[in-house]
Amino acid sequence: MQGRIWFPGTPWPDGHRVTEFAWTGRLDGDGRLWFDLMLKTADYDEADEESAEEDVNDDGDDVEDFLAPIVWQNYHSCTLGSTWEDATGLVAATPGRPFRFAGTEPQRLTADPLPIADPEAAPAFRIYLLGHDSVAAHQVDFFREPSGAGYRIDWQGRIALTYMGEQEFRYTFRADIRDVELGHVGIPESMSVGQARRHLAELVDVPEWFVPAEVAGRTVLRLVAPPTTAPTTPG
Repeated sequence: MQGRIWFPGTPWPDGHRVTEFAWTGRLDGDGRLWFDLMLKTADYDEADEESAEEDVNDDGDDVEDFLAPIVWQNYHSCTLGSTWEDATGLVAATPGRPFRFAGTEPQRLTADPLPIADPEAAPAFRIYLLGHDSVAAHQVDFFREPSGAGYRIDWQGRIALTYMGEQEFRYTFRADIRDVELGHVGIPESMSVGQARRHLAELVDVPEWFVPAEVAGRTVLRLVAPPTTAPTTPG
């Protein structure tokens, strides 16, 4: 896995290294496939602490928090994802609208468009940035790598610094993650493996790529290694 995330307008225009990234799926009782994403970064000032401090005017109250290196350093690093309590993740596929793991065209999933329709509803993702802030307007593009082995994920969205009392989604982020694989697809406890596989046949283009496996004592469906070259489309 290789990845970076950028927060335009911050003291670190070159972004931050992604140190951990997880992509998993799960089936729900309504026959839908969801994706969960979770990423963590290195310390904000890992690469260029000195230059960042020199390039940004540090006049205390005269510099807004989003521009002040000392504020970012106080919170150390970023965690962004849907595996925290009450985040929902992304609806990836529904019957009749499958996710194409073998496809060569990019696929886009979206969540929490602005303006937020129900501020009390659980968000798709949560973020720890400058404290526990908020994210919305997610646009997540999935690309199969040209070699056919692994995927690239381009993830964009907007940020509100709610930990500091702001409600407006004034800021943006973009993450570029390469050479990643879907970890597994979770199965509800009430669903048998046979039922899960029948549901999955309506939700992905290559259900034969998924085989039963065990993760943390529970049966899941794991994506087996696909062919090393992307399949050609029949003429």
